[in-house]
Amino acid sequence: MKIFLAPRSNETSYKNFLSTIESGVDYSIIEPYLEDQGKKLLGDGGKTFAWGNKETKKSSWDKMEDGDLILFYKGREGDEREGKLVYAGRLLYKQHSRDLGVSLWPPKTGEEPWTCIFFLKDLKPVYIPITELADLAGYSRNFIVQGFMPVSDEGVQAILSKFGSVDGFVNHYIAGEDNTLAPSDLEEKNEIAAHAEAEMLLLKIGRMLGYDTYSPNKSNEAYGEKLQNYISLNELPTRFIGGDITKLVSQIDVIWFKDEVPKCAFEVEHSTKISSGLQRLCQLKPLSTKLFIIASSKDYYLYEKYINADPYYKYKEDFRFREYKQLENFFKAVSEFSAINDTFLK
Repeated sequence: MKIFLAPRSNETSYKNFLSTIESGVDYSIIEPYLEDQGKKLLGDGGKTFAWGNKETKKSSWDKMEDGDLILFYKGREGDEREGKLVYAGRLLYKQHSRDLGVSLWPPKTGEEPWTCIFFLKDLKPVYIPITELADLAGYSRNFIVQGFMPVSDEGVQAILSKFGSVDGFVNHYIAGEDNTLAPSDLEEKNEIAAHAEAEMLLLKIGRMLGYDTYSPNKSNEAYGEKLQNYISLNELPTRFIGGDITKLVSQIDVIWFKDEVPKCAFEVEHSTKISSGLQRLCQLKPLSTKLFIIASSKDYYLYEKYINADPYYKYKEDFRFREYKQLENFFKAVSEFSAINDTFLK
């Protein structure tokens, strides 16, 4: 999996962007110039979404493979402090063709046509401040996208490490109706409310996915309900958990079990409490439990600080940091799947 950055800032690329990304292209316009594979993938008769590059960028274009992520960059406007990435899509098909490029974007007199064409699927509006990508990829905070380019391998790995998947990364930055980042409901709550609501989401997800659920916080309430309503295990199963670690493990916010084996464990933490959460979760490492810290996006730097210090740095590959927004998106996706699944199997 690779990630590519595509600028759409100058006058020509902006007009092209409006015509073939935001508006889409009728299949009938491109059909005469497509190779057989292109007709097979794009020939449903509907709109297609296309972008391209000139020959000078063919070396980067050649590296693109099916399913790679493309992010479109828009420069700073008005009072904005920085540029941002505004659309995300996956590579569906690419074709090197002067005639296809001219059919999509007729060049001005004396201008070279775009010949390195690619088509996109799963196109979504996003809002990613360019400094956030730069920080993840290890680029300078003054970084701007000046031409079509791949994100470094180190940058891709950093994104996957933080967000779990490319889809998790994109979904975290889905734009709202005003084309800005859709806010996280949990981010806007006070610590007590956010903690309880995050636990409730984790318990509900666990039940929908078929796990037995445990939490010591049975009397807590969120969304007008008690957490107890979604806790299937009143006591911590000790078949595989015993000895000195039982007390610490019993304080973990939420644990998902299968046949009394702890499969996933979650600590919803704030600021300096992340260290305490790591300590409790670490007790389950010998059982190959997936260990998660759920927190505000603002606390990721603290997680990085603690996970790279003794004693946790030795086990950092066993831990995962997930932001509130990722949890909310996961809950929404699981809920939608559960509803469709119940309807289909009824």
